[in-house]
Amino acid sequence: MRIFYALLIIVAIVGCGSNASVEFGMNDEALFDGEAGDLAMRVLSIEVPDGDTYATLWEGPEYVPVELKASGFTSITNGYMDVEPRTISRVRVTVDSLIHVQQTSSTLVIEPAYSFIAQAFSPIVIGEDDEIRLVIVINAETWFNESTGQIIQGHDPFEDAALRIYYDYQ
Repeated sequence: MRIFYALLIIVAIVGCGSNASVEFGMNDEALFDGEAGDLAMRVLSIEVPDGDTYATLWEGPEYVPVELKASGFTSITNGYMDVEPRTISRVRVTVDSLIHVQQTSSTLVIEPAYSFIAQAFSPIVIGEDDEIRLVIVINAETWFNESTGQIIQGHDPFEDAALRIYYDYQ
């Protein structure tokens, strides 16, 4: 009987250690492609809600160039990372030194560290042994004026950012 209980405890402990793999990335995912340049930033952290606060899921810094009006995937985490299975409805992303880069010129857009929330349309379930790529869609056309290289008056950087599962259709 003791052997049975010992095996049961071992199975329970092994079962608690399950993980999933997640890779975070960014894109702009606009409807129309164009030659609008890139928004380049250093991503400092990605956090998930933990009660009334946020828990750090990943820390940088990582330089991330995002091509404007393009739906590609630029990795933030440089590959998959292990996470506990969970449901994610939003993430808080902290960036600094947001720069608009177009051909040979660059314009500083924001300099101090800035946090924004990327909201999922519906909760994203990350199950045991899943391998999922999550993309933070920055939706720049709603808050960034590419001709002036500045934030559109009355808008906030990364306004309406979205969190989605990324599917590579190539």
